[in-house]
Amino acid sequence: ALINSCWLCFAQKTVLAPMVWVGSLPMRLLALDYGADIVYCEELIDIKMAQCERVVNNVLETVDFVADECVMFRTCSKEKGRVVFQMVSM
Repeated sequence: ALINSCWLCFAQKTVLAPMVWVGSLPMRLLALDYGADIVYCEELIDIKMAQCERVVNNVLETVDFVADECVMFRTCSKEKGRVVFQMVSM
């Protein structure tokens, strides 16, 4: 059935729902450690993301998206296939 062939299927999953100011990598990893199957990042603005440079951070073992010397989004292999990236347009 279609429900079982989804790339990111929500059926019978424990989800860290999207929340304002609570979607950074440490929170997402904590939720995964406590049993979440799917986690949401904070909402990110499309124009800012378009300005980002993708940087592999070997010290933290993360991939960072950096604009104006600030990390806009950070992810790691532990959440691969389990994070919902939220991008909004202003």
